[in-house]
Amino acid sequence: MRSRKSAIKPYGRKKAPIGGWLLFTLYFVCLILLIFSRLENDHIRDVRGLFADLASPVLQAASQPAMYARRSKEQLVDYLDLFHELDRLKEENQKMKHYQWQAQRLERRLTQLRALLNAVEEPALKYTTGHVIADARGPFARSVLINIGSTQGSREGYAVINGDGFVGRVVHSGKNASRAILVNDLNSRIPVLVGPAAVRAVLVGDNSANPRLEFLPNSTKVFEGDEVSTSGHGGLLPRGLRIGLVTPGPNKVYRVNPHATLSELEYVSVLFFDSPVVVAREAPHPGKKQAVSAHRETDQGKNVQRRKKRHAKARTQTQAR
Repeated sequence: MRSRKSAIKPYGRKKAPIGGWLLFTLYFVCLILLIFSRLENDHIRDVRGLFADLASPVLQAASQPAMYARRSKEQLVDYLDLFHELDRLKEENQKMKHYQWQAQRLERRLTQLRALLNAVEEPALKYTTGHVIADARGPFARSVLINIGSTQGSREGYAVINGDGFVGRVVHSGKNASRAILVNDLNSRIPVLVGPAAVRAVLVGDNSANPRLEFLPNSTKVFEGDEVSTSGHGGLLPRGLRIGLVTPGPNKVYRVNPHATLSELEYVSVLFFDSPVVVAREAPHPGKKQAVSAHRETDQGKNVQRRKKRHAKARTQTQAR
């Protein structure tokens, strides 16, 4: 029978684990570094810079494998996406070929109809592009100043567009700059066509972001999302310049959301559309005025001489009788 003393194993004092002491030391070091980082001292700043210089090459070398792995992963994902992109482009190319064939067929039919009707071909519009150098915004004005003047061919009444569509028209043209009012200006009145039915209306600016549609016929229906473009009525603007889409407003008033961001215009183009209205607005040249006045004076002098001759002849005949 085993004795009671032999059943009790001799246990000594438990030793503290090494991990606990290491964790406590790291916490203590972090606390000291945190305190030192808050101290504004030149020596501490120099030591911190020294440690940063020593650690930067190590950190850079350690980050290279991670960078290579991330770059390789991105390239692999891009390579796999190329197959889907290639399939999409092939499908889109087939659709574009179909649309191209339809466009060519419609173009041939349009040419035949024009020849049958003996229609006059519309001349291509010329234009010049300039930069917006000033933007006048206020409670009663929405206009821009562009670096295109009469020297570059700008005239009063010309349409101003950008890549998104019609934005305004020229109201004053100087020698090297022109001022154009935007479609949302308080003084802007643009005749437009609305929707596929080409409903005539007037786009009226009220200094808000979305100008409103007025003078719509009572029997017509306008829907949200209908395209709005210039009608060319009156001959001031060319027909078919896209402006925006119809959006419903309060009090059953239809408004137009312009395609162009009128508050962020940078580059615009001026269309050279010489309609009879624009030509009539142009004042004649001073030299022409002088020539016309001189011609009138000459005609008046000749008429006076003819009247004197007639009177003298009549007096002679009277005396002879």
